[in-house]
Amino acid sequence: MSVVVINGVEWTVEGAQVAIVERGRVLLQFRPWPPGWELPGGHCEPGEDPAVTATRETQEESGYQVRIAGIVGVYAWRGLRSAGDVVYLGQVVGGAPRRSLEAWSLRMAAPDALPRTVFPWIRDRVRDAVAVADGAAPVHRVQPVTIRHVLGFATAWLHTPVDRLLRRR
Repeated sequence: MSVVVINGVEWTVEGAQVAIVERGRVLLQFRPWPPGWELPGGHCEPGEDPAVTATRETQEESGYQVRIAGIVGVYAWRGLRSAGDVVYLGQVVGGAPRRSLEAWSLRMAAPDALPRTVFPWIRDRVRDAVAVADGAAPVHRVQPVTIRHVLGFATAWLHTPVDRLLRRR
């Protein structure tokens, strides 16, 4: 496990993600399994600096080379998961968007226009990323992951085809 410090407090994390914010919108990627939209990132290798994990995973998944510009926050889990994640604010410094096995699609989305099938914990992270990009301080949040969250996310997938049909009318 790795450690990230926010305001002098050490937080243990096992995962690292990058939020690329441009004009109030954040880069999301569509993961094929389990299917859903989330931020680029992944699990830290043993002994790996989480910032290195975040930049490596972002390039592998999205094609973008990023520079870490700050910390958005540390997100601890409560419920079905126990490992924490750090989300970094990232700036694109190279590369080009591409699909990968872990990211079938990329899109920019504003906090109030996220896809229905975004992973439940990503909503807070996107809002926090936009706030930090606008000058807010990094945060620490405890995010619950319960069977209710999992079922709610699963039913979002059932609504998606119905939404498309209703838009055609």
